[in-house]
Amino acid sequence: KTHVKTKHSKEMSFKCDICLLTFSDTKEVQQHALIHQESKTHQCLHCDHKSSNSSDLKRHIISVHTKDYPHKCDMCDKGFHRPSELKKHVAAHKGKKMHQCRHCDFKIADPFVLSRHILSVHTKDLPFRCKRCKKGFRQQNELKKHMKTHSGRKVYQCEYCEYSTTDASGFKRHVISIHTKDYPHRCEYCKKGFRRPSEKNQHITRH
Repeated sequence: KTHVKTKHSKEMSFKCDICLLTFSDTKEVQQHALIHQESKTHQCLHCDHKSSNSSDLKRHIISVHTKDYPHKCDMCDKGFHRPSELKKHVAAHKGKKMHQCRHCDFKIADPFVLSRHILSVHTKDLPFRCKRCKKGFRQQNELKKHMKTHSGRKVYQCEYCEYSTTDASGFKRHVISIHTKDYPHRCEYCKKGFRRPSEKNQHITRH
């Protein structure tokens, strides 16, 4: 018994915080943790926390962030510790193009945050999916109305944001310029990226 307690307790001394299984080293724990992570699709907008369903995510936000972030932005509902942080955040909204959620009043300048919002909040609320562009709808008649807009042409839906188009080359330009690291110089108004600062400055004059 003493041998089991001393030798094997040391061999299996790394514990998973979620299911309490023990492992012999940190690599095994990290690899095991991916199993829990894969099933969590609901992303918290305030931190890196993910939940497996919307109810757990709501409990997380209430228990962790409600008291910590009492100062809320009226434009995107993001919370902050201090009024000064909120004031700085609100100022950043001015002049930026706001992306409005099609399913609720939520809006944000960052399309990535909007994409996470839709996935975490509205995925289950939109059971009727368009087979062409994967857009979801609450009711079947809304889906039928939407299908008429395709007019027989293939629609390219961006998987990172709400952008969609029937133009293949335009879709490629969107993905490359908005969602890749090859274009580090970003427009403050529409988030479009450019290789050089001079290209960005020329683009901004058109806004």
